[in-house]
Amino acid sequence: MKQATTAAKLFDQIVADTPPELKKQLDMSFAIADKLDATLKERGMNQKEFAHMIGHTQAEVSRWLSGTHNFTLATLAKISVALGVNLFTV
Repeated sequence: MKQATTAAKLFDQIVADTPPELKKQLDMSFAIADKLDATLKERGMNQKEFAHMIGHTQAEVSRWLSGTHNFTLATLAKISVALGVNLFTV
């Protein structure tokens, strides 16, 4: 039990020490991944089909859907055009 408490305190400290811009980046990455995942599900597309559609590998799409990928604007634009959706709003 004590080990779990120590781990929880360590986790809380790491979160507290994380710069706000990094927190925001992670929030945005997860939001984009969630939007992409929801769009693929709405269209009944799997990762392999989508990857083929845009000329990327299934492994790349899987990384995108993990929420930890650092998207480039070029990739976001390509995905948005291919699916006809905005993945984020500025």
